[in-house]
Amino acid sequence: MKRVVLVAGVLALSACQPAAPPPPVTTAVTTSGPSTFLVDLGDGIQLSLAGTATSTSSRDPRCANSMFQVRTTGGAFQVTLLEPSCAGNETTPGNGNHGFYPAAPATARTDRAATPIGEAVLFSNQYSECTNSCYMGTDEVALVTVGNRVVQVIAVTAPASGTMKRDRTGLVAVLQGLRRA
Repeated sequence: MKRVVLVAGVLALSACQPAAPPPPVTTAVTTSGPSTFLVDLGDGIQLSLAGTATSTSSRDPRCANSMFQVRTTGGAFQVTLLEPSCAGNETTPGNGNHGFYPAAPATARTDRAATPIGEAVLFSNQYSECTNSCYMGTDEVALVTVGNRVVQVIAVTAPASGTMKRDRTGLVAVLQGLRRA
């Protein structure tokens, strides 16, 4: 009889215990197209586009506080608001660092394109990725001077993965999303 009472008591106490919470439910949301996002670049300059954007710390805080990796249907881009003290690159950028350009290199062939915040200077720039072998690509770069700052937008290549060259048309399309806040 004592066993029955003991078992009944254990069952009764376990019934009073709060149930463990159910595991969280993860839901994947699929959309028919990219989301529109607004990136605050700083100094009252914003970028509005359809796609995705992530912010990372700058490799050189003298040139930029943060960098934005942007992906649109037109490809991958790097968007940065350069600091006035940025000296820029003197060597071929590589291995994930696509460089800082407060002005187009003296030897670059430049074009111009209108943007909502001012005229952009466009040029091509060599980029390398090296591990066991080196691969060369050509980034497309746009610079828009706003006051004493420069908005730098790069249509980035990934030569080790097969993206050796980018189209300037996609770069100019991204530039059309620049706005003053």
